[in-house]
This record gives sequence, structure tokens and C-alpha cells, in this order.
Amino acid sequence: MKKSNHMGNLISKFLSIMAPAVLLETFTLGIVPTVLCGALILSIAPPALALKLPVSMETALQEALPVDRIRLDGAVETKTGELYLPLLPSTGKSNEKKTSLKAAFPAQGAPEFLLFDNGWCYLKVLRSRNEQTVLALEELPPQLRKSLLSAQFPSDLIVPEHFFLPLSLKPIARTIAVTIKQPPARNLDKEKNLAEDKIIDNGGEHIDTPINKEACILITSPATGKVSLLSFPGLSKIIEFPTEGTPSGIAFASGKVYIADQSKGRILKLDPYRRIFLGQINLPKHSTPKDVAALPSGKLIYVSESLFNDIAVFEGGIDKLLLRTKVNSYPGRMAITPNGNLLLVLSVPDGKVSLLSTQDQRYLGVIKVGSLPNGIAISADSHMAYVSNRVSNTVSVLDLIHQTVVNNINTGAGPTGIAVDSDNNRLYVANAKDNSIGIYNLKTCRKIQEIKLPMELDFPGSLTLLPDKKYVLVSSESTDAVGLLNTESASFEKIASVGHNSDLCLWIPAHE
Repeated sequence: MKKSNHMGNLISKFLSIMAPAVLLETFTLGIVPTVLCGALILSIAPPALALKLPVSMETALQEALPVDRIRLDGAVETKTGELYLPLLPSTGKSNEKKTSLKAAFPAQGAPEFLLFDNGWCYLKVLRSRNEQTVLALEELPPQLRKSLLSAQFPSDLIVPEHFFLPLSLKPIARTIAVTIKQPPARNLDKEKNLAEDKIIDNGGEHIDTPINKEACILITSPATGKVSLLSFPGLSKIIEFPTEGTPSGIAFASGKVYIADQSKGRILKLDPYRRIFLGQINLPKHSTPKDVAALPSGKLIYVSESLFNDIAVFEGGIDKLLLRTKVNSYPGRMAITPNGNLLLVLSVPDGKVSLLSTQDQRYLGVIKVGSLPNGIAISADSHMAYVSNRVSNTVSVLDLIHQTVVNNINTGAGPTGIAVDSDNNRLYVANAKDNSIGIYNLKTCRKIQEIKLPMELDFPGSLTLLPDKKYVLVSSESTDAVGLLNTESASFEKIASVGHNSDLCLWIPAHE
């Protein structure tokens, strides 16, 4: 026992003397000192794996970024202080031949996503005050998403502090221990965070992202915070955009879709042909935008700021605020006459319609309608307007020239969506509580027919008459389906599931 204690004392003395000079080096080399039965044993531990970066990749990175240092895990630190995380192609193959940059996104500023022709990708770490992350999948152009999702983080990646991975990128995490959650909405105003319409090809030149020229349909779902594009006439979902907000009103002008985000206090701008967000118009806090309308030329954009009791007018293109016009309390849904001269604004609590001139933005007057006005439609000649009153169970017929109500049409229970076909002298009204659509003669204001809706379209929301006047698109506030009503046969040609309920629908014409 004394001999054992003596040996232990010698080992302790040896360790205390040699630790600074020897043991630090042994740990560095993977040599682990242990004491077993009173003896000092130096065992060789397996070294930590380090990512083998192909030489061709190092060269390509030097050409694509202002590289300061390439870490052992393959991450790149730039001379401007940015950090880029590597993703390996899922095949595990590396191309030792010359490698070049295939695509970079966005085109302006520091790229947030780099794709190389050997399948390797790099993601820029985006820093906020308390967290770090990378761009979400939906922020990338569609043609780059598949490449990103087919790659994965290396197993030895050093995860940055306070880092989280957007939920949409969960597949690339693989075995990495990392926080995964839904990111907050980014500031889409900054063009460095979103490319308006371009990426960079491997020649370093700017090329347009693919343009989808077919006509399509956009639907909103305030309950889920989603906006989706549907094909026509198949009504299959093309793409879904999570907004992380409450998309309500929508408008189309000059090739752009404007989306009022009620809870986030902003107007999102979407390119439906390239299928990317273009940015946003920030509104004052608590403005609660209920709807957005635009002149066909896109010259002026109107926003109903519900809690401010006004209409904000922006200059299209540059999104500059021109003025605010006071209207009746809690302005909601809006519509512009086909001739572009008049803006109609529903005031839900008051049961009124405010009239604004789009020539000088003056408040022209108000027309009293029924209780809880919900939908609005305007005749092709801009002379008449029709307002559905959800509580009164009526449709108010407005003479816009004389600014007065000339008739009230009795409807079913809870009229919501409304559409007018001036060419065929028809008015379509969705009755939410009756789960039906009433068809009325515009001249006599009498009901011609009532169509009972299938259970898949329970509680209809909006009605959208398509340009050919042959179809009416029907949304559903309580189911995940939309329907295509044939106006000639008064029957549904198509009912399609879109994965979420729907509120408003918008026809997007074919790209010219």
C-alpha cells in the first residue's frame, strides 16, 4: 500500500510539473493521460473529424468571396466580417476538377446563398441583436430551392452561438444539433435581403429569373397567414408563401400583387410571374391595414388604415407616401371603379361607403348602406355599385353618379362575396349561412336561381368573376377547398383542395 501511495505521489508531482509543457501538447495531439492501477498511461484518442475541402472549392471560394480564412469545418470568414456556412452535396462526391460559381442570390450586396457547379452550397449567417440564422427557403427563387434542399451541413460543423435554422430548411440539418424554428418576418424593404428579379450565373452576369407566363389565381388565408398561387383551370397549388402575418386585402397592378398584412402593419409586394417577394411598404405601428387597392396603371396605391380612420396614398414604383385622407371609422374593403376615377371604401361598424376622388384624393361624401357591409362590386360602366350587407341580409344598389342608394335586394342569410356581370346582366351573391349562391337579374333585381353549394365549399367567402365571364371562383372560410362555378351550366366544374381555408381570390392575367 505504501508503494502504491508513493507511486501515486510521484505521478501527481510529475503531472503538476509537466502539465504546462507536455500535457497541453498531448491533448492537442489526441493523447489522453489516464492513471490505471497506479500507472500513468498515455492513450491515443481518435482525432476529431475535419471537413476535407476540395482544392478546387478553395479556389472557387476565393473568386466568389473576399475570403479571410477557411475554417477546418469548411465555413468561410470574409474580410468584411461575414460568416458563410458550407453544405455538402448529398451524394458525397467532390469534384477535384475546376469548380466555379453557378448561382448567387441576391444579385446586389453580399450574397446570402451561393451554389457551385459541383453541388456545394454556402449560406450567409444573418445576424440580429440576439440571434443568428440564414435565409428561409421561401426567400430563394424556385429554381434554386431544390439544390439547397439536396445539400446538407457537414457533421463537424461548428454551429454559431445563438443560431437557429428556419423551419423550412430542416432537411439540411441532418445530424447537426441545432435549434429549428419558424423565423420572424424579415425586413423585405432592403434590396440586399431580396433580389427583385435577378440572380447571378456562373459567368458573373445578371440574368432574369424564369418568368411563368401563364395566367393564375392568388388566394389569401388570414387564418393561416398563407398566400397561394393556383393554376387555371386546374386549381392545383403552384406555390405557397407563408407571410407570418395576416394577409387580408389584395390588388394587382403593373405586374405586381400588393398584399395588406393586417397584423404586421405592412403591404407586401409579390411578383406572381417570377414567384418571389419584391419587398414591402412599411406602415405605422397599429395602423391595421385591412385592404389595398391600386390604379390599373399602378401609379397610385391605396391602403385602408383601419385604426387610423384614413386612406394612405402611395406613389407606385417608389412606394412614397403622398398623403392620408380621413374617411369614416374603421375603413375596410375597397374598390376602384373601372374608369379609375373613384375609390369606394366600406366602413363596417357605421354601415357606410366613403367616396374618394382618385384625381385629387379628396373625400367626396358618404352613402349609408346596411349593417356590416362585407363585399363590394362595381358595374363595367362605373355607374353602379353593389354592397353585400352581412347582418341586414341585403345587397345595397348604389347610384355612383348621384351618390345614393336606389334599391335594396333581399338575399339569403349572411351575404358575403359578391360579383357583377354587366355584359350578361347578372349579379352573384354568396350566402355564407345558407351555404348557397344567389343569381339575380341586374335590371329587375329579382332572383333568377339559387345554387346550393357542396359541403366542400361550406361557408363561402368571396366570389371572383373571371374575365371570360364563364366562371366564378368561390372561396371557403371554413374548408380547405376552392370551387370553379360554370356560369352557363350553373354547376361546379372543379372543386380543389388547397391545404388551407381561403378568403379573397385574385385573377392574375397571363404575362405579356
